[in-house]
Parts: sequence; structure tokens; C-alpha cells
Amino acid sequence: MNREKTKQIVTGAFMAALFGVLSVVNVYTGTMFDIIFIYLMTVALAYYTFKFNAKMAVLVLFTSTFILFLTGELFFTLYSFFTLPLGILYIYCIKKNIDGKWILRVYSMLKNFVVLFLLNSLLGLNTFTDAKDIYYSIVGLFPFLESDFLKNGMFIILWIVLSFSEVYIIKVYTNLFILRMNKNKMMK
Repeated sequence: MNREKTKQIVTGAFMAALFGVLSVVNVYTGTMFDIIFIYLMTVALAYYTFKFNAKMAVLVLFTSTFILFLTGELFFTLYSFFTLPLGILYIYCIKKNIDGKWILRVYSMLKNFVVLFLLNSLLGLNTFTDAKDIYYSIVGLFPFLESDFLKNGMFIILWIVLSFSEVYIIKVYTNLFILRMNKNKMMK
């Protein structure tokens, strides 16, 4: 086995182990940092994809999911399993010179639909009640926004805003991280 392949495997194993540690820390902190840890993991996996290749990144994704299943809770495992491919897909689109803006948004919308609406009872979520609570909070501040359309469609608005903002956050942090890592590499 050559040095590059060994480096890919060791780095991937290190990342999977680090994701497992983040999962344990997340459980011990009362799952306060779910989304932050998942986005950090996505950016790290995007950098791994940038440095090596997408095929190895998918292998790290499945290995990490197995480790997260053993160490973490179900919501963290499933949400990270569906979110981590965003980083891989983003770097794949960059490397192939594809405008992946809508590809990432559609994937994020499908992922959020599966997690928030199809798996919500399995994960202990109640998206519709949460959306109505958000609606009542907004109407409490801005009474002129009160309407039946907004009341009944708040979960759809929440779903779209979450999907678009998630893609934006991952793209910005990935770009910053890759730019910073490449700058450090050029300075050596």
C-alpha cells in the first residue's frame, strides 16, 4: 500500500474517531450542541473530500455513522448521516465545475423533509407544534402578520428557511476553512 493511500485511511479513521468523541461530548452536554457539532463534522468531511476524494469520503461517512450509532443518540446519528453528504456533494460540485447551488438546496430540502416530517415521531420531534409555537411568538411581536395562511403554512416556511440557511452556512464555513487551510499550507 502506498503512502498516499495509507494517509487517506489514517486520516479517515481519525475523523471517524473524532466524530465519535463529538457524539459522546454531545450526549454529556445534554445535546445542546447537536447542530453545531453536525455542521463542524460536515465542514471537516468536506475538507477531507477536498484533500482526498469523494469515494473515500463516503467510506468515512458510513464508518462515522456506525460509530455515531454506537456512541450517540438516534437524532444525532440520523441527522448527521443525512447532513454529512452536503459537504461531500459541495466539494464534488466544485471539483467538477458544476453550479451546485440548487443541487445542494434540493438535497437539503429532501433531507429536512425526511428528518423533520417522516422520522419526527421516531426521533421525538413534533415539527407541527414547534412551527405553531414559532408562529405565535412572531404574532406576539408583530400582530399584523396574523393570518390563517401563515398559521397553517408555518412549517413549510420553516422547512424552506432551514434548508436554504443550512446550505448557506455549510458553504460559507467550508470555503473559509478550506481557504484557511490552503493559506497555512502555502506558508510552510
